[in-house]
Amino acid sequence: MLKKKITKKSIISIVFSVTLIGGMLLFAGCGSNDDEAEAPTVTASTGTYIGQENDGVAEFKGIRYGEYEPFLPATDVTTTEDDEIVVTDWGASCIQPYDEVEVASQGECSQDCLYLNVFTKDVTSSDKPVIVWIHGGSYIWGGTNDPCYDPQYFVRNLPDGEDCVFVTINYRLNFMGGCDLSSLEGYTDEYASAINISKLDQTQALKWVSENIEAWGGDADNVTVMGHSSGGAAVQMLMADPDSNQYFNRVIENSGVQSQVAISKETVAEDSKKTFEILGVESIDELTALTDEEINEKIEEITNETDLGNRCADGDIISETWWDDLKNGSAADIDLLIGSVNGEEDWDAIDWDNSISEPVSDASVIYDMIAEKEETKADVYGRYYVLGDNDELYNKFLSLSDDDVKSTMDLWNEIAAPYPSLITAEEQSENNVNVYLYYWEYAPDKDEVLEYSGDSAEVSPWGRAMHTMDVCFEFGTKEGYTELAGDPDKMSDNMIENMQTAIYNFAKTGDPNGDGVAEWTPYNSDTKCTMVMKSDESWVCESNYRSEVYDLLRTIRPYGESD
Repeated sequence: MLKKKITKKSIISIVFSVTLIGGMLLFAGCGSNDDEAEAPTVTASTGTYIGQENDGVAEFKGIRYGEYEPFLPATDVTTTEDDEIVVTDWGASCIQPYDEVEVASQGECSQDCLYLNVFTKDVTSSDKPVIVWIHGGSYIWGGTNDPCYDPQYFVRNLPDGEDCVFVTINYRLNFMGGCDLSSLEGYTDEYASAINISKLDQTQALKWVSENIEAWGGDADNVTVMGHSSGGAAVQMLMADPDSNQYFNRVIENSGVQSQVAISKETVAEDSKKTFEILGVESIDELTALTDEEINEKIEEITNETDLGNRCADGDIISETWWDDLKNGSAADIDLLIGSVNGEEDWDAIDWDNSISEPVSDASVIYDMIAEKEETKADVYGRYYVLGDNDELYNKFLSLSDDDVKSTMDLWNEIAAPYPSLITAEEQSENNVNVYLYYWEYAPDKDEVLEYSGDSAEVSPWGRAMHTMDVCFEFGTKEGYTELAGDPDKMSDNMIENMQTAIYNFAKTGDPNGDGVAEWTPYNSDTKCTMVMKSDESWVCESNYRSEVYDLLRTIRPYGESD
């Protein structure tokens, strides 16, 4: 996910539940006898967790899922069911640059961020589907305390008699989540996994869920992993790896694929050395002794100077042939729901110097951005390239429209998510019949968003849905991202209900179909069916949707494949 030039309002919701004990007052002057309602409590193998009730949702925030040591894989937590642990506050997010977009960067941040959160209606019920959310943020920003994806709304909105266990996780980011320590004095092989330690964190969280979630009534044999943007790319890596996908059954990828975040081992090594120079460390001991405050002072500079945190096919934690592994059935048992939005990266076409809602006048601005990305991440397994040695494909793409700026932006958007999402659906459908593809086109009226959010509005120059729009409706938080979604009072309840129903049905059964959802045909080589989400009243499953675009892009060999 590219850094967005907007401001997102932070929402803090504090809900107090009190129970009146002792009946009515018997006479004047007698004080009332109020106590807080009994807090929901769950006993799992790793602790007796005391959460809080929030308007019909039992919340357990800040549960440790792994023991932390700097730049080493997390180990199993050492607490037991005899330990009473109050979990009512979000756990720390990973250290990250302060950003007005990323709410997590504005709260507590630490190197030690191995925390997750659990939400459900009824802790005493059982056999509920489990959804595990992995946040995005370019592997640089993000955390579970962002109101954009607070699960309480999703859980509360489930119909009467329906429930799930919704888990959200934090994990290590930036160089703390992926770097090469081999250039430092005192390096030993025990630090080799630092190159992809964020993936190991995610796997550790899934292991904790598998071993403990039944205490909340979750079915450990019915787990869906869902992620957006870099979180979606993370999900794709987990899906391809049998060591990780043993802990879940289904995957939901929202605008997130590995092609956007892949970097080479050589780039990781180079950028790691730059990072150590910025931090002023020369040895493992000096690196691991750094305090949160010392890292926080340097994190913005590190982010500006390196690509660390992105995913590297190191040959150990991530297979050097992960795409071939996926094609050959490494995730054959994993159901897949995957999709993207039609204006993914449209903010890159905005003329920020003159208008927050109009496009640049020169297509070369966007063209140069594509070229730079292809140059800086060249020769990386996991990426594909649209410019190559000549402009043949680009010129053909321009012919699809009489607007060169829009056509160039369309090409950039396709690289970001829609085309690789289609490819992923195609390949997975060869191994599993439960594959569903969507393409989100619905967006609130551009002028209404501008009127409501003013200078902080985030709108496409062409009025399209931009990156994260679908997530707003999946979680249904309304106030979580008003700069993108506009006036909460005008946000379509029907669209929220349809999206949440599809997500819940898929998590429960592997099939998104159900009341309120238009008939959604699985994607395969015969149907080639995409659910097009055009408006809150129009969801249409279309075959060969946008084939003129994809027929052009099929000339690109994706993910390092050869002719």
